[in-house]
Amino acid sequence: MKNPNEKAGAVIAVLEAAIALFMILAVKVIAPVCPGMLELASGKQVHMKCYYAGVAFVFFAVLLFISAVLCLLTKQRMSCGIMTIAAAVLIFVTFHDSMGIGICANPDMACQMTAPFVKVSATAELVLGVVSVVLAVKKGAEE
Repeated sequence: MKNPNEKAGAVIAVLEAAIALFMILAVKVIAPVCPGMLELASGKQVHMKCYYAGVAFVFFAVLLFISAVLCLLTKQRMSCGIMTIAAAVLIFVTFHDSMGIGICANPDMACQMTAPFVKVSATAELVLGVVSVVLAVKKGAEE
């Protein structure tokens, strides 16, 4: 029989994977960032920064999903928890104009609808990462 710590770690890994998939769905399907283009003075069109923020969010969600799968397979709770925390923090950094990519300031833009989904998902991942680290520390103290 598995000990409770192993079961909890497996549940955390599955939750992390599910939240990462939800984040991808949120950015791509549920509340996608706007597909609009920005016209430069030269006449060239480029994507707005919310497009690049969306790409970054999907990238971090894929990293979180891979981390969750590896955590489930390897049972390295400490490493997985730290990676989850780091990715969640990077998601929050991506929202800020001064440090990351940022999103549109216009409240009518689609990225303003995407942001809450991503922020809630990243917060949940952050909490799960902290719980994973705490469980790993407790397991280490018990041995």
